[in-house]
Amino acid sequence: MPLRVSRAQALGAGAAAALSTAWAPLAGAATAYGKPETTNVRVGIPVDATSYLPVYLAAQTTWKEAGLNVDLYAFRGDAESSQALAGDSIDVDCGSLSGLVNVITAGQPVIGIYGGFNLAGFSWYAQPNIKSWKDVRGKALGVSTFGSTTDALTRYVLRRHGLDPEKDAHLLPVGNNANQYQALQSNRTQVAMLSAPATWQAQAAGYTLLGTQQREVAQAWPEHIYSVKTKFLASNRNTLAAVLRGHVAALRLAKANRAVAEAIFVNRLKYTPDLAARSYDELMPTYDERGRLPDRSMKVFWEILVRNGDVKAPMPDSAILDRTFVDSFASWAPPA
Repeated sequence: MPLRVSRAQALGAGAAAALSTAWAPLAGAATAYGKPETTNVRVGIPVDATSYLPVYLAAQTTWKEAGLNVDLYAFRGDAESSQALAGDSIDVDCGSLSGLVNVITAGQPVIGIYGGFNLAGFSWYAQPNIKSWKDVRGKALGVSTFGSTTDALTRYVLRRHGLDPEKDAHLLPVGNNANQYQALQSNRTQVAMLSAPATWQAQAAGYTLLGTQQREVAQAWPEHIYSVKTKFLASNRNTLAAVLRGHVAALRLAKANRAVAEAIFVNRLKYTPDLAARSYDELMPTYDERGRLPDRSMKVFWEILVRNGDVKAPMPDSAILDRTFVDSFASWAPPA
């Protein structure tokens, strides 16, 4: 079901003031883009996750300020959201970069338009009797879906530790972060790739930390990217500029008023207030409101996809990202 929350429900007096402050420089910008070609936009995300904070906040507040009526849909993994985009069930997908590459190599006319979700926040936790990666041989490891970021990174890390993901381990698609942790708790999987707050819960429960994404892979990661079909980009540039203005305003609102951001975690993801606060502190430094991909990590990103057999060679940036909005940032979203 799409997410629909009235402004009155979403904002108290303090948050409304912060929203006005966050939106003012965007609303008054001399932009290269005019009135949206359409005001009704369907946005999809592969799964509910902490890292989608600005998307949730935009759906509640700032996309309305941008003059848009946005329905937000959460799916059960990259494959589903990508299929929804390819089948015109949604207009914009905010999925993983690896998922976007898979769609492009499958021949779909899809292109990324904006990144900036640069969190490397995953960790691999194992049953207490598993003490190191060598003990993972023959065990079941949870991923969200096959072809997802969790799948690609887990395969990469297994190979990094001398294990063949096809022969030495069993990868199981178990869904989102909460499902990953539940599978670990029930011993359906012996290793789970978790993000906050499940990482903190697993640590407190005594599960073994095998490794972190920052230590095993890279300090920053192209976690999510907005993507669209090329025909939608060609005919709806003003609409997409409004979508991204709402995204930038949501980030600025979250920075200006942490209470409204933490309320997203509590109400949407059912976090406790203390977990919401920890999530906020971990996430906020990782966003790049200009939508840039983390250049230092892209070499590793392509290495992983090549070694996993997703691509034969690194693709040029132009094949995965239309830089229109990234390069023209100052014209439609001037710095605060």
